[in-house]
Amino acid sequence: MPGPRTRTTSSPLKSRLIEQAFLLLDREGPDGVTIRAVARAAGVSHAAPANHFADRRQLLTEMASRIFRQYLDMVTTRGSVSGASRARAYLTALTDYGLSFPGRYQLLWRKDLVDWQNPAFLDQLNRAYDDFLQALAAGSPRVAARDRDIETLGTAAWAMAHGYAVLRSTGIFEPRSDAFTGKPRMEAMLDLLLGPDEDHRLPPE
Repeated sequence: MPGPRTRTTSSPLKSRLIEQAFLLLDREGPDGVTIRAVARAAGVSHAAPANHFADRRQLLTEMASRIFRQYLDMVTTRGSVSGASRARAYLTALTDYGLSFPGRYQLLWRKDLVDWQNPAFLDQLNRAYDDFLQALAAGSPRVAARDRDIETLGTAAWAMAHGYAVLRSTGIFEPRSDAFTGKPRMEAMLDLLLGPDEDHRLPPE
């Protein structure tokens, strides 16, 4: 499956390196993306990437930043501006992205490979996290009574979506529907945590 387009950069060589790095990532996973492998795939010397990336970690961090933007684009296409639908869009897009692009999804959470303290990357994560919590607080009946910590609810929902994505992508979980409601498993699990949202229905698994 072809991946989402990566954003272009000002340098043709840098663009080529990034594109080849994503091809390697999709084919071989995070551990297959090295400076030498990317240079070889791009048809340049192993020293050429140094003009754009100080080391492998910097390359992978830029890739992770692009991956996160791709994920946010997916959120935007399926979620309303605010409220329960947008909160759910963050969670369903997380799972769907993980299933569609497992190598990219794995890289995103590899703190041994990605610099999570990179200011631009960290700002991106924090903005999305704050937006997710605001949407969750505005639209979930589970917090309407204001007797629950919104971050605890958000952590529970995020951990569930992430865990489900990992277990599905590894084949440990199979796509199934809820026996009582007939809803796809992911939607039924979100109903348990967040309350039902009839305006945000997932296709059958």
